[in-house]
Amino acid sequence: MVAANGAGGPVVLTGGTRGIGSAAALELAARGVPLVLGVRDIERGLTSRRAILQQVPGAEVGLLPLDLASLGSVREFAAMYADAYGPWSALVLNAGVKLQPKRTLTPDGFEMHFGVNHLGHFALTGLLLPVAAPEARVVTVTSIAARMGHILFHDLRFDHGYRPFRAYAASKRANLVFAAALHRRIREDALPLRSIATHPGYALSREQLRSPLHLAERAFAHDYAAGAETIVTAVTSPDLVGGELVAPTGPMQTSGSPGVVPTPSIVDDELLGARLWRISGQLTRIPW
Repeated sequence: MVAANGAGGPVVLTGGTRGIGSAAALELAARGVPLVLGVRDIERGLTSRRAILQQVPGAEVGLLPLDLASLGSVREFAAMYADAYGPWSALVLNAGVKLQPKRTLTPDGFEMHFGVNHLGHFALTGLLLPVAAPEARVVTVTSIAARMGHILFHDLRFDHGYRPFRAYAASKRANLVFAAALHRRIREDALPLRSIATHPGYALSREQLRSPLHLAERAFAHDYAAGAETIVTAVTSPDLVGGELVAPTGPMQTSGSPGVVPTPSIVDDELLGARLWRISGQLTRIPW
């Protein structure tokens, strides 16, 4: 089957069993796009696949175990994927850790937000690159919080002054910087790929939007399905050439229909991207 973006092979999606990722998986399946979900919990993955098949009979939804907190698991996923599926048409880097109340380290010794949200995805992309289909897309899911994030190269583990939002925002800034750095590398090396960044705006579940506790947020929030449309657009739109940021186009990009929006200005973006790339390769031991 050919994916909706014109490239052959399935869409590989991390974090596709809950929230925005689940909504994106359902919509992509409804458009006839074959999927491979990288799932930390296989039982949850099976439940998600059943839910998709109930609404989209005949959908192609593969499952492979993937724990982005473990570089060993990332390597195993990449090897299993290459053996079982071959070329992929899009790699959606969506899974993420958000606002861990206490500083937690991954099994490899990285701060959890940075380790999962950035380093795990950096490693996964590098390992899967050899089996990318021509014109495949790497879609990196960042957040509005990236605007307020600062990558603390001197304290990536947050050994000093850990705060949940600071750590989360830093990892989301790293996602944005990575997407831009990958786009530059694609252009410099004339690689047949596209790097596209996206963020879902301010998305809540439908239950939350109906709750009186979130009454004040209804004016600027939207539900997971609406937020997921940014991912779907980044994967399927024929108009995207690479280097774009796809996000809600409403006020402050918190809600609204998806479209290409200006990328937040980052001081010394190229130098920052090169430094992040180099350190990520050193930390993961997957230089690419």
